[in-house]
Amino acid sequence: MKRIIIISSLLLGGLFAQSFGQNKVQYKEFDWSIISSPNFDIYFYGDDTHLAEFTAEVSEEAHEQISKHLRWTLKKRVSIILYHSHNDFQQTNVIWQYMQEGIGGVTELFKNRVVLPYEGDYEQFRHVIHHELVHALLNDMIYDGNIQSIIAGRVKLQIPLWVNEGLSEYLSMNWDTKADMTLRDLSINEQMPTVKQLESYMAYKGGQSVWKFIAEKYGREKIGEIITSMKMTQNAEKGFERALGMDYEDLTKKWHKYLKKEYWPDVAGRDEIEDIAKRLTDHKKSKNYYNISPSVSPDGSKIAVLSDRSGYFDIYLLDAIDGEEIRRLVKGNRSVDFEELKMLQPGISWSPDSKKIVIAAKAGKADALYLIDVKTRKKEKLTFDLDGIFTADWSPDGKKLTFIGTDNGASDVYVYNLDTEELTPMTHDIYSDSEPSWDRDGTHIVFVSDRADDVSGQMIHKTMLEHDYSQKDLYSIDVSTKEITRITDTEHNEDYPIWANTEENTLFYVSDGSGVWNIYRHDLGSDPVSITNILTGVFQLSLTEDDDHLVFSGYADMGWDVYSMSHPLEKEEMSPTSTSYVLNRGKGTEDLADLRRHKRGDWDSGRFSGSDFSDHIFAREYDHYNQTRDRDDDETVSQDTTDLTSDGYIPKAYKTRFSLDMVNGYASFSNVFGAQGMTMFAFSDMLGDHQIYFGTEMVIDLKRSDYFFS
Repeated sequence: MKRIIIISSLLLGGLFAQSFGQNKVQYKEFDWSIISSPNFDIYFYGDDTHLAEFTAEVSEEAHEQISKHLRWTLKKRVSIILYHSHNDFQQTNVIWQYMQEGIGGVTELFKNRVVLPYEGDYEQFRHVIHHELVHALLNDMIYDGNIQSIIAGRVKLQIPLWVNEGLSEYLSMNWDTKADMTLRDLSINEQMPTVKQLESYMAYKGGQSVWKFIAEKYGREKIGEIITSMKMTQNAEKGFERALGMDYEDLTKKWHKYLKKEYWPDVAGRDEIEDIAKRLTDHKKSKNYYNISPSVSPDGSKIAVLSDRSGYFDIYLLDAIDGEEIRRLVKGNRSVDFEELKMLQPGISWSPDSKKIVIAAKAGKADALYLIDVKTRKKEKLTFDLDGIFTADWSPDGKKLTFIGTDNGASDVYVYNLDTEELTPMTHDIYSDSEPSWDRDGTHIVFVSDRADDVSGQMIHKTMLEHDYSQKDLYSIDVSTKEITRITDTEHNEDYPIWANTEENTLFYVSDGSGVWNIYRHDLGSDPVSITNILTGVFQLSLTEDDDHLVFSGYADMGWDVYSMSHPLEKEEMSPTSTSYVLNRGKGTEDLADLRRHKRGDWDSGRFSGSDFSDHIFAREYDHYNQTRDRDDDETVSQDTTDLTSDGYIPKAYKTRFSLDMVNGYASFSNVFGAQGMTMFAFSDMLGDHQIYFGTEMVIDLKRSDYFFS
């Protein structure tokens, strides 16, 4: 689900059944260009450079923060390869595997390249950039930036998944209310996992929590000390023992105590979701994880829901009263039309007559909208010239659809007229827009955006880097005039807005103002009120036509389920108290001592000139080594490679250049067969579009040996 699942390297690779199709189909040719910052080469396509420039600036900021924590500065430049959409990202040749939905970015070790798709949200994009660069710096620090050190056996350290992904999450975002929700739920479970048991999704959130505990308990400086100790001992657990004096068992005990102290005070006075709504699915009984994006039919009889209960993501029809499964409506991940069902940005909407639903799905080279008859399962496909399509909503008169489309690094609200087949952009700017929803008259659309005070969308005096894209509010747009009106103006986030059908100018949405994602009711003529005070969090709201039932997805017991609340317009106001995380947010600091080795030369004790001679070789005949060392330590990556001028970055055309990916071989001698051996070389260009392999298997002599070339 969007902004609920943390997206990162191969997050869902082993979590779900194989998605449809094994071969990477090349639907289009990319005309690549490159810009260079001091530490990174950014590869991009298209004429607009703003996404590449955004990536370059964010990457340099991330590098400074990560390198201070790891006490390490890049020795080798890192290449970052950008795609405008997940569909384009799936065509990459940098990684051989098929990039399933849920993989929001990947870092590979052959050339230490980072590959990323932009999917319509700048804050999410910044997070993924920062997350993947933690992997890149760890690769540079531990494995010298390539896989050869592992193949040659020089490096035997295997960083556990929870250490690697947890640290990447912690350094890229510190903490947020959705991570807090996950760990609050975990802390009240009878069996909390040990650190060694943190796998799959919990490797990310649980690992993030372990690093948060270490940083708060022992200081952020311990992060670099632990990683350095791992490298020195070539053992992850020994690295923790050397730096903290604790093995995994002791670390688990202290972490569990930390969780209880942190979250048990939050339990008092809060409701379980089942206390305020009826649970319609049971992920534990079904032995699945996701039951999300519920949409109740206007007549209140059925609910369409996205679920992984079969091992794939499918759309099911459920009885709205008891949640019993009526039928599976759509099989996802294993057909040409429904290769992927947008589980990260889901959206299901009913036609006003309760006969059809509309969904967005990946189909071949692009996304499409599908209108599906729930009785006959017949479908109508709508395609548009857009990079991505998400979260459609059907208008009250049944004649229009609104949805989010991404194009050239921007996400906007669109309206499609089913009668005239006309597509109209409602917004046309660089801001991140999401979750559009019609009002009861079909004259206004409410949506979520990071546009702040600038409702015009023109960005007259700002770039996206100068703009605060981390916080989102609700806005309404007049369909006839395209005039945008701001609805909420808070320091926290609102999401998943829907209009009431029987009350004019009344909205329901979720907000994390108290630190928990609660449901709010907002009469636009007065202040919003919370109608829940729950322990974990709820998302993705849907109302029946008579407003008698509010259906939503909620997280509890380490999984997602569908719930139904009766008479939401009549619910009394609740007063959620702030969580410990919200109360203490801002009290901590990210400051830490800069212990990077190449920075020591900047220190001046007053007794010396400031130069660092701790590694200097004073023997005159070896003085030339000092020049190399000075250049490596003080100018780790050449600053002359940047393309930044006073007018911005200057892009250059991509040129195919081969470099060595891997060399491997062995030699032996047998008293029967004589000399034997094998050697293999692998070369490719930076984008992986051109690959060369050659090698030999030697037996007795050259004439009897085998050779291969591809």
